[in-house]
Amino acid sequence: MFEVSDCISKVKTLNRRDLLIFLIPFIVFSLYLYVFNPGILAFDSYNQLHQIATGQFDSWHPFFHTFIEMMCLKVYGSPASVAVLQIVTFSAFWMIICKYNRDDSQKDKRTFAIQLAITLVIALIPINPIFSLNLQKDILFSYFLLMLCFMMEVLVDRRGNVGYSFAIVLSIVLAFIAQLRYNGMVLVLVFLVILAIWMYLKNTDIRLVALIPALTIVFILLIASLNIAYDVEEHRDDALCLMVGHMLADYDMNHKIDASDEAKLHKFVDKNKSIKYYNVLWKDPTRNNILHKDVWKEDKGTYIKMAIDYSFKHPMHFITYLLNAAPIVWQITRDADWQHANGGVYNTNNTGHRDGFYDKRNMTPAAGFDNATSVNIGTPQYDALNNWVNFAKDNIVLDTIFDSPALYMYLAIIILAVLFWITRLRDLWLIYLPNLLNIAIVFVSIPAQLNRYLYPNLLVCYLLVIILVGILIRRKAEAV
Repeated sequence: MFEVSDCISKVKTLNRRDLLIFLIPFIVFSLYLYVFNPGILAFDSYNQLHQIATGQFDSWHPFFHTFIEMMCLKVYGSPASVAVLQIVTFSAFWMIICKYNRDDSQKDKRTFAIQLAITLVIALIPINPIFSLNLQKDILFSYFLLMLCFMMEVLVDRRGNVGYSFAIVLSIVLAFIAQLRYNGMVLVLVFLVILAIWMYLKNTDIRLVALIPALTIVFILLIASLNIAYDVEEHRDDALCLMVGHMLADYDMNHKIDASDEAKLHKFVDKNKSIKYYNVLWKDPTRNNILHKDVWKEDKGTYIKMAIDYSFKHPMHFITYLLNAAPIVWQITRDADWQHANGGVYNTNNTGHRDGFYDKRNMTPAAGFDNATSVNIGTPQYDALNNWVNFAKDNIVLDTIFDSPALYMYLAIIILAVLFWITRLRDLWLIYLPNLLNIAIVFVSIPAQLNRYLYPNLLVCYLLVIILVGILIRRKAEAV
């Protein structure tokens, strides 16, 4: 790695080593799917499946993800088909990453052996197979963010000198990231600006510098046109309303609001319900019980200004609020009071989520697949595997080692520092930039307490480990 000639002369055909790397996560994750068939379905998953079953779509979740699920169900009419897509996607992406960071032309057995061991460990860490079965949008988003970081490795390797085929694939990956999660659009737009500046400074062909953002926008618009083709109804929360309301409720609870503004605030934020329901770590009580959204629609500018004014007036409390609302971003160990930090991730029994969705909406399933639930509950294999993954979740040491997004963020920073020390390559930051932007977006998308939002932390750290191993072995071989 980091030698242009070596990168260009990579063996391009797949071989048995690639197949082995692919098969390890594919087989392990498929065994999890066999036991937890048809996958791990959250409340959101039943929402999307029911939309597909009825043919009545809304934008509560990004429609592009619902569309992908719909295509999978046309191939095989079970939610398990979506899990299979995710398993294949991760396995293929990981195979590509390992192949690129290994020199098969030199029969590099040591690098391959270490890659094989790392891949096996990754496959056996419960959160990885569990997430591959989770049908929420954040999983595919995380896989494509991993791929984006890998493509930045390639771009750094080649000093920005890549071809048009690379630009097309990169644009597709960026478009997928932008459309798989609503805040993915912000990530992609900021990233494109930074990438264009970097490529320009590297004297990259100006046509290529312009082509990548242009193609990305075209692909984004093509994907967005699906909303028109399928008559998707606009129906989602105003994210800014929730963020501002949650923040102002905290300021009100902590007596940071002046008496002159309290009457105005309490038209939007219900004081009595805040006392009863407010939780700094959890959005749902604020969304469902505390905010008067009709007031927000009529006078949102006033409340946005109020949140900004009081944040500047009490900067230390503002910082404290951010840290308290998003401990999963920076705190290594998961405290007991973290709401839904990763408990929902390991909830392999889908019955509660299914019943909760249909009871809350007073609806009934419209097809077999939108009524699917865990088929193996009560069997010995289900109980054994379920007990293992929940033991890992409930054990603070294993939970921290396996699942902590903050731990993997800090480890990634350390690995990047080591890589810089070894290579003296200043552009290494570009590899981590996409994930850094995701962390920043999650941090300000308060409150943030769900592991799946920061799952890329784990995946990108795995990528950096593979990069480091390849460099260390190559440098050692060159020194002999």
